Amino acid sequence: MKSSLKIFTNIHAMVFAAILVAISVTGKMFAINIGELLRISYENLPVTMAGIIFGPFAGFAVGICSDLCGCLAVGYAINPIITLGAGAIGFVAGTFSVLAKNKFSPLVLIISDIAGHAVGSIVIKTIGIYVYYGAEKGFWWLLYSRIGTYVPVVIFEVLIFLFLLTNKHVKNELSRLTCTRSKRKES
Repeated sequence: MKSSLKIFTNIHAMVFAAILVAISVTGKMFAINIGELLRISYENLPVTMAGIIFGPFAGFAVGICSDLCGCLAVGYAINPIITLGAGAIGFVAGTFSVLAKNKFSPLVLIISDIAGHAVGSIVIKTIGIYVYYGAEKGFWWLLYSRIGTYVPVVIFEVLIFLFLLTNKHVKNELSRLTCTRSKRKES
């Protein structure tokens, strides 16, 4: 866990994290709205990627920045509970990947993504939506609707992860990116 804070000392990793924030913002901008309370987008894909690649603290930071910048870009009011949920997606996904022996194995990618969305998107963000906007049919209807919405999103994200993060060349570049400066100087 402690080593995941090293991203904040690596300028290349921070730039890549900023790119992930920008990708997440575009995901929010091109979301498909289903009614007033449900939305399908790929805005959380870069957040979970940041958590898996760089660790829980970077995932949390990318999630928070993505939500705040995305709200400003799209014109949504900032909801602190939803912002916390966005950060939790990256933190939980990052925590699961850090605890795993091989963070790029398909099973770890699947579990990290599902866990991040279960905590951040389905629990915390649903509470945030309900507290701030309510739901005509009640909390449980909103919760079940969001679960149904996120099943295809998680499947899509897992397929993207499996395609990207199991590729030998992508993994080599990511391992170079996650190295600290001191390790680079030694080699």
